[in-house]
Amino acid sequence: MKKILTLLCLSLAIFTTYAQQIECTFTQDKTIQASGKVIHSEGVISFNGSDQLTMTYTKPAGEYLVISGPMLRSNANGQSISVDTDKNARFRSLRNTLLNCITGQYEQAAADNDAELQVSEKSGVKTVSMKARKNAPRGYSRIVMEYIKELPVRMVLEEFGGISTEYFFKY
Repeated sequence: MKKILTLLCLSLAIFTTYAQQIECTFTQDKTIQASGKVIHSEGVISFNGSDQLTMTYTKPAGEYLVISGPMLRSNANGQSISVDTDKNARFRSLRNTLLNCITGQYEQAAADNDAELQVSEKSGVKTVSMKARKNAPRGYSRIVMEYIKELPVRMVLEEFGGISTEYFFKY
């Protein structure tokens, strides 16, 4: 009986974690290191479960990023894409990193990106820093996440190519 109760509680905790609906506004600042140009964007992000994410931009209007299961769809700078990430390793890595960071599965994000992981907590803010162990032609050299009460409030994605994107999430 004790084992069944423990299993039931564990299943309920896992279900609750993955069935949560999170919605908030976000701002995004993309900095291109070579020119110093900063591109500001904003919008609404909605997360439902472990593999459903929608970022709808209000500035610039009409842009979006949608993850639904293995499918990743995006419209940015007038270019639309639709990719089955099960068949495309590059976009699978992007999809998994984004979902794992937002859901707090940063250990998995660090492993997937072959990155060193540091976690600290101060004044209720958990800061997670991931630094790539090796240079690569693409991907992330550094990722920083900040969480308050297990919700992401800041995310910084630094690419090997010299682009840094910082997100702030407001609930």
